[in-house]
Amino acid sequence: MQTLPSQDKPGGQINALTSTRAVAAIMVVIHHYGKQLFPFNQTKNLFQSGNLAVSYFFVLSGFVLFVAHWDKQIDYVNYLRRRAGRILPLYYVALAAMIALMLWQGDVPLNMKRQVAYSALLIQSYMPGYALTLNGPAWSISVELLFYLLFPWLLWLMLRHLRVFAALWVVLFVTAQVLHMHYFEQRHSLPDAIVDPLFFGPYTHMSQFMTGMIGGYIYNKIRQRPQWPWYVPPVVAVITFALIAYRPDNISYHVGLIAPVFMLLIIAIAKVKAPILNLPVLVFMGEISYGIYILQAPVYRGMDMFFKRYLPSAGEAGVFWLSMVVLIVLSAVLYKLVEQPLRRVISGIASPQPSPKERES
Repeated sequence: MQTLPSQDKPGGQINALTSTRAVAAIMVVIHHYGKQLFPFNQTKNLFQSGNLAVSYFFVLSGFVLFVAHWDKQIDYVNYLRRRAGRILPLYYVALAAMIALMLWQGDVPLNMKRQVAYSALLIQSYMPGYALTLNGPAWSISVELLFYLLFPWLLWLMLRHLRVFAALWVVLFVTAQVLHMHYFEQRHSLPDAIVDPLFFGPYTHMSQFMTGMIGGYIYNKIRQRPQWPWYVPPVVAVITFALIAYRPDNISYHVGLIAPVFMLLIIAIAKVKAPILNLPVLVFMGEISYGIYILQAPVYRGMDMFFKRYLPSAGEAGVFWLSMVVLIVLSAVLYKLVEQPLRRVISGIASPQPSPKERES
């Protein structure tokens, strides 16, 4: 969930892509808490498959990191500090909030200490049976951590041995799809030892991140060419949503089958100036989208407790929409008061200021 260099000002931010992060984060929230409500229950598979926005984030991450780093030497320690500064502050705020809510409710499982330890170390996605414990959406942050750790070597491989990188991508992509499809229809009857690695393990999602890197490579090749017609991103977006909305029930996109389409959508948005996606309010929503994503579970759990106690007549729709407002406002406040300040401290960028190209969201 990062921002990236702009086509208008080299090294700047592509606001249109930043805005899409907000759309993706809200799609995930709707999938988790509102997909049965009107109007989201009127479209086959679209909002029911809102979790596919996580795949979009994986692809976008690969795209962003490639475009930001392809032409410079990476200081690995400094690079990791910036990544840690980006993801850790709100990650631990959300984790602490979930733990506090569970203790308040007396909802303490026998393996609570292990859940806390795995989540605190960001290794829950590697542990069968623990991927979705505590703050469920955080499984993707655990997965993305591996992508961050491996990125400098993947970038070196891509720039020095493109064919080897492409072959590795093919192997990972095909293997992930074959294994996932083979077990998809049996997923409810299989043990966690099989389901969790296939659905939430980092290895079956690695090809999505690499797909984003390929998209960044393609974008770099075409970014100086004439701008594409304005209608290209909407057309690709319609195709993307149609593929999701009319997906056959026995086909799963969860491990990146649709990642190449997301890659094309990202390239199209980056290449074409879209006035709507450059609106300041949408760009700011994109900036706070990490908070919207990582805080959704504790906010909705806390709001559910509040409504059951003080406003039991609010109804499911009322709880959802009011919780969405609280989630967005809280994400904006924490972005200003926690996320940005701690990012600067952890990243060590208070002085001197980084160049625009190094200033990753």
